[in-house]
Amino acid sequence: MASSSSLPPPSPSPLAQISEFAQDSASIDSRPEHPSLASIPELTTKPAVSEDDKVEALHLLADSVAQQRQLASSAVIFHPFTLSMTALLFGLVYQKLYKGSPSDYAIIGTTFTGAFMAVLVTIRWLTSGYIDEAGNVGTWKWLNKGRGERDSGAVGDEDEILLTWFGDEVIGTLILRGQRATPPSSSGSSSPKKSRKNHPVVGIIRGWTVKRRYRHKGVGQGLLEEAVQLCQSQGWNGPEFADDHANSRQVLPRTFHGGFAKRERIAREMLERVRDEVGKPISISGGSRKGKR
Repeated sequence: MASSSSLPPPSPSPLAQISEFAQDSASIDSRPEHPSLASIPELTTKPAVSEDDKVEALHLLADSVAQQRQLASSAVIFHPFTLSMTALLFGLVYQKLYKGSPSDYAIIGTTFTGAFMAVLVTIRWLTSGYIDEAGNVGTWKWLNKGRGERDSGAVGDEDEILLTWFGDEVIGTLILRGQRATPPSSSGSSSPKKSRKNHPVVGIIRGWTVKRRYRHKGVGQGLLEEAVQLCQSQGWNGPEFADDHANSRQVLPRTFHGGFAKRERIAREMLERVRDEVGKPISISGGSRKGKR
């Protein structure tokens, strides 16, 4: 006789579990991209075409020159010579004004504060040359400097201006000029113009900067990479930094140039490294040769 007790319910099929997992995975993959990631603007580098783009590049470059005033002021304030003179000044003020009364400290503090403010005003005046230089750099006259002169060696009608855009905002620029190198002087040469015409062209970087809040994020390196590729496409040597590039002028005595010399060395080392990396062929595995942008 058949048992009247009912059988236990069947356990879930493993195939059904796999099917449910696949459906869950498909639903996850079909979810829209996270809103915060979709809202990040695109980072692109392209040549400046319109006049407004070129003006934007000149303004950005002029701002970088004006910002050098802050670095120059810090170099003066924290220089060992300035700190020593400040300590000596404080000692002299204390020695002359302190007569043994507690009320003398108020006079000493007021006098020293006034003297220190006078030092800051003097430093501000000494570094004002960077503001004047910024006004000079951000002009068409600076951009076209050297063109139109007899046998100037400049190639093309105008400089190449690269802009890095973060969405609709310009955050970096690089100004590159093709310059035909000056041939070595030769007393036996009867046609100096012809010898210069046949001389190789070198890409000269006349200006290179990134907006302050976007620095140290690879944007400047990306501009250098684009400059190297542009030189390669044009058949130019280089690029190299111009001796008189936009940020090269120093308005303070040489003893305060330590910070500027360090920045110049870092920039030239980065350019040399980028030239080496971009010049190498891309590996078969598809590894990227570009640095972080």
